[in-house]
Amino acid sequence: MKKILLSAVVLMSAVSIQAIETPTEPPVVEHVATLGGGEISGQIKAMHIITDKDNNWTPNSGSGYLGTLKYETQEIVKGLKAGAAFYINGDTGLTDWGEYPVNSATDGTKPAQGMFTSVGGEENSHLGQAYLEYNSGKDIHAKIGRMILNTPLTKIQWSLMPNFYEAGVVSTQAVPNFSLTLAHITKMSYGSRSATDWSLIGEKTGTAGVARPVVGQGPGTLEQAKFIDIGTALNPNINTNGITALNATYKGIKNLTASIWDYYAHDIANMIYADVNYKIPVMKNAPLALSAQYLSQGETGDKLGGDLDYTMYGVKAKIGNKKYAAYIAYNQSTDDGKFLNAWGADPAYTSSMFSRNAYRQDVGAYKIGGHYTIVKGLKLKAGYANYGQSKTLGGTAGAVAANEDATELDIMLIYKPTKAWTFKIFNAIRTSEYNSDTKEYEMNHVRLVAWYDF
Repeated sequence: MKKILLSAVVLMSAVSIQAIETPTEPPVVEHVATLGGGEISGQIKAMHIITDKDNNWTPNSGSGYLGTLKYETQEIVKGLKAGAAFYINGDTGLTDWGEYPVNSATDGTKPAQGMFTSVGGEENSHLGQAYLEYNSGKDIHAKIGRMILNTPLTKIQWSLMPNFYEAGVVSTQAVPNFSLTLAHITKMSYGSRSATDWSLIGEKTGTAGVARPVVGQGPGTLEQAKFIDIGTALNPNINTNGITALNATYKGIKNLTASIWDYYAHDIANMIYADVNYKIPVMKNAPLALSAQYLSQGETGDKLGGDLDYTMYGVKAKIGNKKYAAYIAYNQSTDDGKFLNAWGADPAYTSSMFSRNAYRQDVGAYKIGGHYTIVKGLKLKAGYANYGQSKTLGGTAGAVAANEDATELDIMLIYKPTKAWTFKIFNAIRTSEYNSDTKEYEMNHVRLVAWYDF
């Protein structure tokens, strides 16, 4: 498998087309293989950092791969299937590790630990998905086992190896105009970008999807690509009863979707997330989409996450279609506290590839952006976000106060010559709110990713 993956890296380098971290959605291609009546699918993905600043804050070296192989059976009995997906991740051999992890600062090398699920990029395999799934149509859809869980507070978009969850989920559309969902999560497995979520994105604030450092980043660390208890995400000595989630989504009015989720992390936190989306046909084939969101968090039971009090609001307007679109978004968090973002949440409208500052204390954030299809298969995307200064202490140098507005500009070129192949290249220009005259916290990051779905 590794030889195949490295061959793919060489091929991608030869055509000189480069790309970025990609969403962890299932491949949108036809299955090309069957086994015992079931379906085989997969993905080969390579990622490579081209350049960045040599300030020992932002990663300027990194080249990783991910191989995915998934099998789903035919119906065992009517409506019932089983599935499993195996993942393998590591260094392509092109990463410049310098003297990492002992003393990488001495030679200006900053390897991207967020590409890997092991400290030095060693090959790591993981059975991320293993489940039973039942679908009777609109009446009942149920799934139990290991899975990618695409809900508002269990989904971070950009990662090489994604986060996985051990859960049971049941939903129904039997009630007219409503879909109802009940889920219970007992464990989760942190993906490759958790290291970045703690340090580069979260800046040790615990607000970017992981609440403590991963192995290689300090004492008391999380082990990636391993299923752990929901409470262990906060403390290695804590075990809890997991997270129970309830959802109701309403679509009874034309062009309107309204949804509310309640996530109850037993003895830790209760989190409520709601959003409303409404489309107005102001232009032919280019509707205006208006959205609003709300997120809150408070402590529960034994308060194992401490006293929690957080609220965030957001609005967004977008006009366009698949060929072209433009949007503007705004988020405001209250002055009560920061969001304990321990289990991979990122619903905020203003989040960027390397910034999730809306989950910090007292942040007013706005973002503008859009996309344009140059020719069929070639798309340009751009987004600029300003997050102001939060009241959350953080920074990779320790508990320091914000000094200036945090900003991020992302420019991305996407090339998709076939259904199976996708190539992307992006430039992320970012300034941290903890940037100062004595320590530069700035990025000018160029990265590539290319992947093949089968």
